[in-house]
Amino acid sequence: MPRSIRNPKMDTRNARLKLVERREPYWTVISAGCAIGYRRGSNGGTWIARLRSDEGKQIYKSIGAADDAGDADGLNCFSFAQAKERARSFFGQKTRELAGEGEPHAGRYTVEAALLDYLQARERRGSKGVRADSYAAKARIIPELGAIEISKLTTKRIRDWHEQLASSAKFVRTRKGAAEQATNSFADGNQEGGAVAAQRRIAC
Repeated sequence: MPRSIRNPKMDTRNARLKLVERREPYWTVISAGCAIGYRRGSNGGTWIARLRSDEGKQIYKSIGAADDAGDADGLNCFSFAQAKERARSFFGQKTRELAGEGEPHAGRYTVEAALLDYLQARERRGSKGVRADSYAAKARIIPELGAIEISKLTTKRIRDWHEQLASSAKFVRTRKGAAEQATNSFADGNQEGGAVAAQRRIAC
């Protein structure tokens, strides 16, 4: 799980209402080169993600409105926690693009596409176990999560999938490499696997 980032000035709606209105966002650093900002305006606040590339270039991404006046829905209005999830998705996808680990996606970037990029990147590096992980991803992850857009993949959805996975039969490869019941390649709770590993590996 990503490290929990707290900021008492932005964690809650009431705390944010005490901030002075200004154009420059109030920034919270999530990790090196990655930050989320809150811009306080006269009609409510908005969230912005900021990524610093290896060359020092600042890249910004508008996330959406803050839940200053209405309830957060995770689509058009975001709490601080939801905004951080969106920001992390942006950091991961943009970092991959800047590193050349997959073509930039003009349309929807799904979990299945992210897994494909992740596995291809491992193949280029000569990592071991790519074939086994590919079988496991096709059997376990893609059927349940593959069609979900990365920016809409929530922590709750991943937890629900992992709980379902933990209660089902495991898989192993046969000598010929086919997937059969019983390997913990992606199912072991102590392992990083599939969509989760793909995001955590690239996320700031």
